[in-house]
Amino acid sequence: MKSRNQTIIDIHGVLQKAGFAVSDPKDLVHAGFDLVARRDLVILVIKVMTNANSLSEDMLAGMKTLAHAVAGSPILVALKSGAEPIEDGVVYTRSGIPMVSFGTLKDLIEEGIPPMVYTAGGGFYVEVDSEVLRKAREGGLSLGDLAEMAGVSRRTIRMYEDGMNAKLDVALRLEKALSAELIVPLNPLVCRNIRDGPEPPEVVGELARDIFRKLVLIGYSVEPSAKCPFDAVTHDNSVVLFTGIGGKRPGLDRRAKAIATLSRILEKHSVIFVDRLGERMNLEGTPLICTEELRCARDKKKVMDLIEERV
Repeated sequence: MKSRNQTIIDIHGVLQKAGFAVSDPKDLVHAGFDLVARRDLVILVIKVMTNANSLSEDMLAGMKTLAHAVAGSPILVALKSGAEPIEDGVVYTRSGIPMVSFGTLKDLIEEGIPPMVYTAGGGFYVEVDSEVLRKAREGGLSLGDLAEMAGVSRRTIRMYEDGMNAKLDVALRLEKALSAELIVPLNPLVCRNIRDGPEPPEVVGELARDIFRKLVLIGYSVEPSAKCPFDAVTHDNSVVLFTGIGGKRPGLDRRAKAIATLSRILEKHSVIFVDRLGERMNLEGTPLICTEELRCARDKKKVMDLIEERV
């Protein structure tokens, strides 16, 4: 079995080959996700796990925050679950986030071959094309006929017609009996609502509290974040700002580079607020604004002018 680091490198190569703008694997080492990629309107936030059983809700907080902020699709790639490998062609789920094998992701990105099966309740399930069942009934088959073919009750067939998904073996029996494609392909890359999760982290430090209060006062919404290179997502109807706080915490250069990477790949703005500006107006590609400049800003336009001057 290949290592987690090699899997990240391989996914990076697959995405680049498919025309995605993708972050360098080294840039997001200390983030709550491993790769961010964009191609047109498709935005992916990817985390690679050696073992799916080691996942916790806290570990997913960062990728959920980022995916929600940019209308992106979070996706987990795992090498195994417990002692068992992650099967190719199957979509698993953890905390509302789809999880697949490297092979499944590679087939989908490179060849356009979607997975067909997902796991739930310890079994394999598929989405059923209810229109195929309705046409079969219009062709003269009764609920009883279909139920006998599938080995289920007539009530269950009715529920399939109403949109309920089916166990894999049932769907395969129906496909064989009807000589028709009944199973609908899955798309684990579709943007989904993954807002449910841990509460936003408490804002730590007087500097951060003062900055966030000022940003709200001039008209922004501020969502503190955890497990991200940035400390908050600041936004209004037209702007998303990956926002860092440059206090006395170590690793500011590394965080600034990661924030700049996200800004470049996702075509969003970024900024780090610091208590003193010094000679630098930009750190690793991320604009710097000092707290005094922010205090003097009467509106959002002034903040954006400073950011755009220092990119």
